[in-house]
Amino acid sequence: MFSLPPRLRLARATVQPVPHALACVASIATGALIALATWYPGNWPMLLLLLPAVWSGVRGRTSAFAIWIGYYLAGARDIPVVSMRFFSGYEELTRPEALALGVAFWIAQACVLATPWALLKPDSDSSATRHALCATIATVLVTVPPLGIIGWLSPAYVASALFPGWKAPGLVLGITAIACAASISRARFARQVAMLLLILSVGARSMASTPVVPSRWTALDTRLGRFDQSSYASLYARTQQVQAIAQRAFSEGATVAVLPEEIVGLWRPAMSYWWRDDIQAFAAAKRTLIVGMDLTASRAPFRYTDSAVIVGTDHGRLDSRQPVPGALWRPGAAVSAIRGNLTQPYVTVAGKSVAFSICYEDLLWWPHWRIVLQSPDVLISLSNSWFDSDLALAHIQRQGIAAIARLSGVPLLRAVNR
Repeated sequence: MFSLPPRLRLARATVQPVPHALACVASIATGALIALATWYPGNWPMLLLLLPAVWSGVRGRTSAFAIWIGYYLAGARDIPVVSMRFFSGYEELTRPEALALGVAFWIAQACVLATPWALLKPDSDSSATRHALCATIATVLVTVPPLGIIGWLSPAYVASALFPGWKAPGLVLGITAIACAASISRARFARQVAMLLLILSVGARSMASTPVVPSRWTALDTRLGRFDQSSYASLYARTQQVQAIAQRAFSEGATVAVLPEEIVGLWRPAMSYWWRDDIQAFAAAKRTLIVGMDLTASRAPFRYTDSAVIVGTDHGRLDSRQPVPGALWRPGAAVSAIRGNLTQPYVTVAGKSVAFSICYEDLLWWPHWRIVLQSPDVLISLSNSWFDSDLALAHIQRQGIAAIARLSGVPLLRAVNR
């Protein structure tokens, strides 16, 4: 039998990996392009369906991993800069150290979130059902805890674009669309289901309306930057600034005003005194202020909640169910935010039921499980973006919480500090 000379066989073996390497590079580029088109600077969440379709078509787990790592690296590209600004801003790390930590976390989060898609990648000759099932399982794994703790950029966001206002059924149908995208080239039945989903989506989108925020409710965006809490002078100065902003809003006719996350910092006994007269005046005038602050939970070790507190005519609070991992939520550290109860009920404000999203929760699905089952009257988002307001992350965060509000069919009121 004819065989190649030894040198030619060696050359052939040498060039074989090149096409595979090129395929991986192409897969990474594909995932990155989809991220850029889906999220800021793009805004076409339906393109998320391309990810399971391409994932299903590639050969091997390496290429499957490459698609998703490209997607998560591009979508979360601001993590290194955010880390540098945040940790150096609070003087916890030097800028180079904070940047290195950010790069490590940026790469790690992409690897972690891409891994389920690689491990669950079926063989090329597997059935359409297996492809659909694996895509569904992978979507759920990267959306709910434990992986869902960093479950930003979930493909489940496609549900809000396909079925606005359909709540839990819309979310289920959106995940079904992901399953169809992963199997549409392999079975006629998948194409038939996809056609049915398309018809339902056209109907849902044609019937969708833009929810209206209650009259005289207002979100107060601020430009106060990072809060220096190292002295009572700076605490008092910030208190006066925030009080003036709230008073101005109420003097202009607002009945409910919303201030950003952590805008008054850690609540201290002195602040109760500084705010006492204002809170009494708000209550007497039948005005309600919603303000973001940290509340002490324990002192040794120091634990606190990242909370939205309601004062004035109405009273109540909601604690963040997932503070930012690494930045605020640091289990085992000397100082850490703690997670609020996932079953916290809606808060009633001015006769309306209100759901809250506090900063990092804007990027996640699972803290908002109740909103897709039982719609509130309003969804209020509080954020503090002093370290990322000029980056893509701030836009992606807004896109994320807007998608959750859209799927639930509720109006969104969002207050941000820059």
